Amino acid sequence: MPPSGRPLIVMAMEAEAAPVRSALNLETPAEKLHPAFSSKIWESPRVCLVLNGEDRRYGVDSIASQPAAITSLLAIERDRPSLVISAGTAGGFVNRGGHIGQVCLADSCYFHDRRIPLEAFDAYGNGNYPVVDLGDVGTSLGFQLGAVSTGNALDAPEADLAKMDSYQAVAKDMEAAAVAWVCEQFDIPFTALKVITDLVDSDESTAEQFVSNFEIATQRLGDATKEFIELITTEGEDYAIRT
Repeated sequence: MPPSGRPLIVMAMEAEAAPVRSALNLETPAEKLHPAFSSKIWESPRVCLVLNGEDRRYGVDSIASQPAAITSLLAIERDRPSLVISAGTAGGFVNRGGHIGQVCLADSCYFHDRRIPLEAFDAYGNGNYPVVDLGDVGTSLGFQLGAVSTGNALDAPEADLAKMDSYQAVAKDMEAAAVAWVCEQFDIPFTALKVITDLVDSDESTAEQFVSNFEIATQRLGDATKEFIELITTEGEDYAIRT
């Protein structure tokens, strides 16, 4: 299938995706991507959005890296997008100027919990995946630019914090690097757009912060995603080759 020319937004949680769909007027019924998986897609002439869907065994949103990778693979094979955006909420960092509701745009993307101290595997574990250069777009919208770091846990033990400090991560999520890996295999431009729900390096419980700030962050995510999509689609597709 030839490229669709549309950006593709990949998301994990329905409560995150609903404000984004509303902001982008993605009101058509969703279509399943594959009979064996719960991944769903909404599309318009301008943009597509895919959601990992609900885990059929546990009945919760299919968050974290494995579902994100599968959803990305299925959606890319179906739609051949011009750009893939991992969008959602994330943790931020006080010591790097983070605050609740802050919008972060990736300029690099890593895994922080794939520690493989074996010759030739250490770099593979870190990831450090290609991210399209959208610094001008992010700056014009007032987004914070920096590294987005992915791991499969809500908390952050000392080893993970040390890894994130080493590349000055501005956002900690559970999906972006998995999506980035799939994009690298297809040679499709990738970025991540995250809104901060909790501050990883504060004294408050991550889970409590996440619950308290989730609604504020997801509403901001809807607005920020709309602003971002409007700007990159208005300015054409030069962004798709600035890797």
